[in-house]
Amino acid sequence: MTSTADITFKVLFSFMLSVNFLGNTLVIVVVQRNRRMQTPMNYLLANLALADLLFALFFIPRRLLITEFRHPEGWVGDFLCKTFTHANLSWVASIAAVITLLFIAWERYHAIIHPHNSRGRLTKKRLRKIIIFIWISSVIFLLPETWVIRYDETKRSCIFDFPVWLGKADSLMWLFAIGLFPLGAMGILYGRVVRRLWFTGDHVANVSQRTLLKSRKRVTKTVLLITVVLGISWLPNLIYYFLEMWLLINDTTMIVTNIGSSETLFRVVSYVLISINSTVNPIIYATQDRAFRRHMWSMVTKCCRNRNNKVFGDLKESGACATVSGAAIALKGFGVECKLAECKLEDAQDNHLDYCSET
Repeated sequence: MTSTADITFKVLFSFMLSVNFLGNTLVIVVVQRNRRMQTPMNYLLANLALADLLFALFFIPRRLLITEFRHPEGWVGDFLCKTFTHANLSWVASIAAVITLLFIAWERYHAIIHPHNSRGRLTKKRLRKIIIFIWISSVIFLLPETWVIRYDETKRSCIFDFPVWLGKADSLMWLFAIGLFPLGAMGILYGRVVRRLWFTGDHVANVSQRTLLKSRKRVTKTVLLITVVLGISWLPNLIYYFLEMWLLINDTTMIVTNIGSSETLFRVVSYVLISINSTVNPIIYATQDRAFRRHMWSMVTKCCRNRNNKVFGDLKESGACATVSGAAIALKGFGVECKLAECKLEDAQDNHLDYCSET
């Protein structure tokens, strides 16, 4: 990859990772701190946010840091390939996200199609077991790849050291177990749900029932949109990996993505799509769900207010006084002098004083 293209992709990934960290952290904290938001559906959405957050975190070594250091060789290099530098833990998180969405579809199906069936209802105990199952099954799914991956000193990159037939089996498993089967199952479940909510023709006269129906439609549209984005983001990568392993394509458009190794342009673009998928989910919550939007905005504004209050509270406690003279400001307290040169203030109480030096 040329230096310009390399910088472009790094800037793009950096922006998406930053939005990912902020948005998914807000989702997790909103569910954790607000009792009214602690429903089975929102717990599953928080687990999805955690998976997206971990995906971004463990994707940093492969996409942003790999060109900044020399990869160790020997057993240390093999260990790093199995854990961090090849983003294996990111793929564990991505599998957990797919399985979580499958359980979300299952929850919507039982809540709307069989609302009075207690067997399909998600209690806290069942939810805890489901979340544990999601992460354990994700780790188990990736164990074969983790076992065969190693650092190739000749290519100076992490490679999968398995025979051709095993590579074909692996690509087939990814395509069907992580792609086509979950999306097909979710399509069937949501098809039943959409038919019941929008096309049954039942007229609800009761005000409370109409409110409940409206809430169910809103939640269903949110998770359905998340599922559609998942399919659009993941299928290109899964299909390409399958075709590549089965030697059905031969893409020679190679670009250098780290020290001494190369990837096809389409593969890098597919990674961008997967990163977008983990980034946009909090945005979908905020735009489609009024409760999430209100709580997320409240947390952001509260954080800013707390910061302002802390700054000016510290100034009041120290007995500091402010004087404005032209473009310079001097704040004098007990042993502390803060100066801002050439700074225009319309209201001294609405500004932060970040540069202080002890006298």
